[in-house]
Amino acid sequence: MGKPEIIAGLDMGSSRVTCVIAARDPDEDKIRVLSGASVACKGLKGGVVVNISETARAVASVMEEAEEKAKEMVGEVYLGVRGAHIQSFNNRGAYNIARTDREITAEDVSNVIETAKAVPISSDREILHVIPQGFSLDRQRGVPNPVGMEGSLLEVGVHIVTASSSHINNLMKSVSQAGFRVVDTIYTLLAVGELVVSSEEKDLGCLLIDMGGQTTSAGIYYEGSIHFSKEIASGGDYITRDIAYGFGTTMPIAQEIKEKYGAVISNLIEEDKTISITGMDGVTKKEVKPRDLLDFIQPRAEEIYDRVNAAVQNSNYSDLPGGAILTGGAALLKGMSSAAEQLLDLKQSRLGAPVQAILECPPQYSTQPYMGALGLVCYPNLKTWNADTPGVAGVSLEKRAWRWLKDLF
Repeated sequence: MGKPEIIAGLDMGSSRVTCVIAARDPDEDKIRVLSGASVACKGLKGGVVVNISETARAVASVMEEAEEKAKEMVGEVYLGVRGAHIQSFNNRGAYNIARTDREITAEDVSNVIETAKAVPISSDREILHVIPQGFSLDRQRGVPNPVGMEGSLLEVGVHIVTASSSHINNLMKSVSQAGFRVVDTIYTLLAVGELVVSSEEKDLGCLLIDMGGQTTSAGIYYEGSIHFSKEIASGGDYITRDIAYGFGTTMPIAQEIKEKYGAVISNLIEEDKTISITGMDGVTKKEVKPRDLLDFIQPRAEEIYDRVNAAVQNSNYSDLPGGAILTGGAALLKGMSSAAEQLLDLKQSRLGAPVQAILECPPQYSTQPYMGALGLVCYPNLKTWNADTPGVAGVSLEKRAWRWLKDLF
């Protein structure tokens, strides 16, 4: 019987750091969540480090809390990143099979992916992921596994995710100062997608929306793979800030009343309630109705969805019969799912939940604020789509490519 491997996912959010520690059982092929923790971080803004020492303190704090709960020590983490510095695009690659036998090998697959990622990017950026979308063999599309088949021309479509090198390095320094090593750097949206989007939804075409505090990540799946992803600089904290300014109260109080009484749609408002709001001075009281919150919540929610919709319409993948899957803390606001259907003109929408049987998770951690970190601890076992390039964790391209090919085939 193999000893369970302890793994940790560290999700660097808009203004919070969230950790999940889990044990991977190699015999049962299960990932059992042991603990989790989440702390606010003043050193992060929109997923970008603005103060390394503050961020390092938050990382040390959240890891210490999670380790204490799990009764396990962790030395390394899978690091989840997000923010406006993340950019992505699609590309295609082709590779001629010059051998006389023309039988496709795993090395040929690795080579065609290499050609697809050979695109010029600026010196201040780096490639995080190269995700195969599907192969073609002698112009025949829809080949899921070309290894062993015969052909002269092997082609592949890929989704390439890039990030700002300086922002990634600052995140790495923060984690290092806290005393931990990064195993791999992962775009959190992709890790979440592997956890909460079903294979049927990916085949049909669906939209994943990960709603954080200051950023919203949108990803479109089509024909079984991701074909579009975008970071949008807007999230739930903007709603909270509008409520705080509008009622002259603090952000924590605004957050509390938003979660307790707020809604995006008017028919979800409890009309008979009265809310007592304490002012900035901690003394002054103000009585308001829950309906008054709509004046601040609706415009911001509409703004978020308008920006998501604009991205979808520009993606060439706007026909999404699989609907929308919402994740992230801001997705918990009452009516967010219904609003997605109305404002994005979709037939269905649901709140994201783990769909992978590999995960065993206590209810307190199977919640939206932890979804990113959960995706990260499952990433090593669910990443069959991943053909990463050399990254900050120091893994060579050859090892990454062959690791991916082994997982896929």
